[in-house]
Amino acid sequence: MPSGVVIGILFPNLTLLTKPFAESIVICMLTVSIFRLDPTEILVTLARIKLILFGTSFILVIVPLLIFLFAHLVNTPIELITILVAWGSCPPLVSMPGLAILIGLNGTAALIILLGATLIFTVTLPILLSVLTENGIDIDPLNMSIKLIIIVGLCLLAAQLFRKLLGNSLAKKIDPSADGLIVILMAFFAITIMGGIHNVWPTNPQKVLIFFLAAISVCVLSQLFCAFTFCKFHRPTAGTIALASGSRNLALLLPVASGVFYDNLWLFLAVIQIPVYFLPIISKPLYRKIYLN
Repeated sequence: MPSGVVIGILFPNLTLLTKPFAESIVICMLTVSIFRLDPTEILVTLARIKLILFGTSFILVIVPLLIFLFAHLVNTPIELITILVAWGSCPPLVSMPGLAILIGLNGTAALIILLGATLIFTVTLPILLSVLTENGIDIDPLNMSIKLIIIVGLCLLAAQLFRKLLGNSLAKKIDPSADGLIVILMAFFAITIMGGIHNVWPTNPQKVLIFFLAAISVCVLSQLFCAFTFCKFHRPTAGTIALASGSRNLALLLPVASGVFYDNLWLFLAVIQIPVYFLPIISKPLYRKIYLN
């Protein structure tokens, strides 16, 4: 996955060629990720469903509120505050379940958090953005919510219908291939989204650096805060919640964004790929030490 970031930075023209496919890639990644959710495995995780539901609600509501308060304390530009609140209100990345498994955390819980958060955020995100950012996204909250619900609903129906048609045994056999497809799509998306840096850097490098520092800060601080908050609960599940809090799928807003918010969204999506793709490699030993020992 990190190779996509490197290629996107080194080859600006390639990002221009792939930009028209960005929204389709996002929808495809979400569909494949939901396909990986085996309904029968949910029963095994029901013993800790209260913790999962609480953790999901926490990262979708409490975390963006804290981001908003902290951003104001450090005099963050209004346009960046809007992006940060949007990021904190989004569900986890579609790759998060795979990352959780690689680290040794609760992969099934990660899938449930991903699906639950993806459904819930269609309602909570427009409300939080409307209340906290004075509707600075130039989008009607109700219209935005309806569009997001339609996108997520269609992805959910298509993915689970395809899984049912294949049958559970065959679907399980091709699950590893689905994981591989998600990795390829994420690498391709990283190449595409790096255009956000190339568009702004020649005229406003300071803005790129500010957005980059903000991206690293929210990724790291969100995980640390949730790790501290949930440290007394079931460790693999708590670690999964912490990982989810720092890995958000802001790209889901591409199909519904417009105006200045859309331009800032492209830039932030570009710079945040760097911590999102590289932090799991760095933090893996720490997660193992805290949650698996």
